[in-house]
This record gives sequence, structure tokens and C-alpha cells, in this order.
Amino acid sequence: MRGHRVAVAALFAALVVPAVAAEGPPVWSVAGRTNTVYLFGSVHLLKPGEFVLQGALEDAYEDAEAVFLEVDMDDLSPLELAAATAYRAIDPQGRSLDELMGGDAALARDRAREAGIDLSSFGKLEPWFAGLTIVSLALARGGYTADAGVERVVQDRATADEKEILGLETLDEQLAALDSMEIGVQREFLLKALDDAQRPADALENFLRSWREGDDEALARELASEFAGAPELYRSLMLDRNRNWVERISGLLDDPRDYLVVVGALHLVGPDGLPALLAARGLRVTRHGP
Repeated sequence: MRGHRVAVAALFAALVVPAVAAEGPPVWSVAGRTNTVYLFGSVHLLKPGEFVLQGALEDAYEDAEAVFLEVDMDDLSPLELAAATAYRAIDPQGRSLDELMGGDAALARDRAREAGIDLSSFGKLEPWFAGLTIVSLALARGGYTADAGVERVVQDRATADEKEILGLETLDEQLAALDSMEIGVQREFLLKALDDAQRPADALENFLRSWREGDDEALARELASEFAGAPELYRSLMLDRNRNWVERISGLLDDPRDYLVVVGALHLVGPDGLPALLAARGLRVTRHGP
């Protein structure tokens, strides 16, 4: 494994063309035979007005005929969204969250009390979904919402411009990446979410600072810290999905259309990030500042 990571890093260094350093989230371009695929790292939840399309991202958006998001939520009705989520999020055996947490239940209750959260209100939700919900609610209290996030801004712009919006994966595929985690990994996920819920703004602001400054090394350290000691969680949420997305993106490179692909910012950094994985295939990947 170590040799594999070093080899990928070497290819990354050899094939990724550095642009002039500039502040701001970078845009990556991947050159196909007949087109260009642009990559941009998003933040899913932001405060209103914190993000606008500008600079290199604006140029990439204007050049692209279609936009890929992680999931095309625009095609889902509220009823379909609720049904798909409930199917994955509720324990099929009817066990409570406390039962699903097993030997970690008392620790989870203690951490929840410290964060001002009543875990009994989560009913029969599985730990992974309870964790997502807790972090989202904590961030919402700080003014961070998906409505102001990068994907929503890009989606609204593309809808207004009548550009096609596509998804790299279906909602069920995205939820399945979480739902399929071993119960021990899910418990770890929830415990970490409860820790994060006690200091959501501080943790997010450090991340946002690195993102805004285009500091890929700091984001890579953030990625390593987030998944330290949790290799299965990393594999489920990051590595497996990145590998699947690389297949999808590579398939776009013989298309006559240009594309903008918007995914979570941590999917673009480190030796397992999309730019490195694409470069490892011998593709020419270029980093652009705004």
C-alpha cells in the first residue's frame, strides 16, 4: 500500500501542471481528446452570500456545456427524496439508535448531553444518519445551510442558463456508501459527529480558510486528520467513491462537450484525490487559480 501511494504521488507530480499561485479554491482541468473536463471542490453548507461563481470557476462554468454534481437532486421530488432516505436511514429490524450503538450507547449519550442533544429523539435511525443529522443541525444553528452551499449556487445558475445537470452517482448510491458501513464504523461515525457538534463553527472555519486560500496541503492534512484511525470509514466515504468517479470522468473525455464536475473539496486532495487518480492514468491535469 505504501509503495502504491508513493507511485501515485510521483505520477501526480509529473503530470499535474502547476499554474501561477493565487488565492481561492482552484479549478482543475483534465484534457480529453476532444474536450475538457473541469473539476471544482465544493463546500456543501455555507452562510448566505459566502460563495459566488467568479474567476477560474466562472470561466470553467462558461466553457462547460453541462454540469455534474455528486447527485442531481433537481430530478428528485420531495416525496422521492424522503422515501429514498427513509429506506436507508431507518433500521430494517426496528432497533432503536441506543440498541444499534451497543456498548458505545452510554458514551454516545454522554457526548450528546454535552452537546445539548437528546439521542432518544432519533428513534430507529441508524448511527450514520443520526451523525449526519446532528452535524447538519449544529451547523444550521451557526447559519450554515445547503441552500447557500456551492452545489446549490451552481445548480441554480445552471438551471437558469438551461445547462444540463447530471449526477456522478444516484442518491441511493450515495446513501448506500454510508448505509453499507459496518456497524462498528457507523458507531465511530456518530461519536465523531457528536464531538464535532460541540464545536462546529471552529472546525468548519479552519477548513473554510484553507479552502478559500486554495491551500491543498492544508486540506490534505484536514482529510488525514478527519479519518485518522478509521480506514474503513475512509474507504467507504472517500476512496471507493473517488475510484468510481474517476471511471465516470474518464468516460467523458471522448465526448464532444465540455463538463464542469463539482464534488466535495476533500475529494480533490491527496494521493487518492481525483486529480491524482486521473494523472495516474496518464491524463494531463492542470491546476488553475482564480
